[in-house]
Amino acid sequence: IKGSDNAYFDETIATLTRHLEQVARIRVVQQANLAREFSDLPEHSLFIAFGPSAVAAVKQFDQRAPLISAYLTHEQYRELAIADQFAVLLDQPMQRYLTFCKLLLNAESIGVISDQPIDTDADTDTPSDTNPGLTVNQYRVDPANKLLPVLRELLQANDALLILPQQSIYNQDSLKGVLLTSYRKRKPAISYSPAHVRSGALASIYSSPIDIGRHLALIVKQRLKHPGSAAPAYEFARYYSITSNRRIAQALAIELPDESDLRAQLDRIQP
Repeated sequence: IKGSDNAYFDETIATLTRHLEQVARIRVVQQANLAREFSDLPEHSLFIAFGPSAVAAVKQFDQRAPLISAYLTHEQYRELAIADQFAVLLDQPMQRYLTFCKLLLNAESIGVISDQPIDTDADTDTPSDTNPGLTVNQYRVDPANKLLPVLRELLQANDALLILPQQSIYNQDSLKGVLLTSYRKRKPAISYSPAHVRSGALASIYSSPIDIGRHLALIVKQRLKHPGSAAPAYEFARYYSITSNRRIAQALAIELPDESDLRAQLDRIQP
């Protein structure tokens, strides 16, 4: 079920279809046509909803519908209150973000702005003593602590900024100011979004539409093979891609490692 027509969803669906063409039949439906396409919940069906509005549409159509949600951040997952349904999140595991930052910059400390406590061990089975040697300092924004003053404090005290997927903090209104402040303070911003890299972040580790399609195919195959098996409420991204901005690196006098070498190191540490 597509929340909208866009190339990202289409590429993920194409990848999903390639991986499942021997084991399942896939039907693509716009969320606006959901009730028209299905008068009742089809037997032996599994819905995959792309985006928050599609998730809400499926839940409204039938609360009992077996559902896998995709193209959600952890923040959106919490807001939708769908703990009874499984989701493949856009967020990378926190340890992957931190290891990426350490390998990319050899930084000693990194600042994170978040409205939720950051637990660096909550999303991994890796023991905490394998932490990549990076101090994580968390900052919070609220009506009394505006974003840019908090950001300046963060950049003063840390080697870099890690931008996490939180739309309540990083959005169309705030992002330009965040990236410009980071650049002026000569402290790099590492992001979850390749679009941010095009706008001035140094680098990003993220899940591409193909990465998401591969992850979804894996989950669907598991569900088809073991339909009654217990599952966690959600999974962070299993597969990832990397991009960097060489122009920003040159301007900040940062020597970026080769991306293939960086990925090989990251895979060894965070399989």
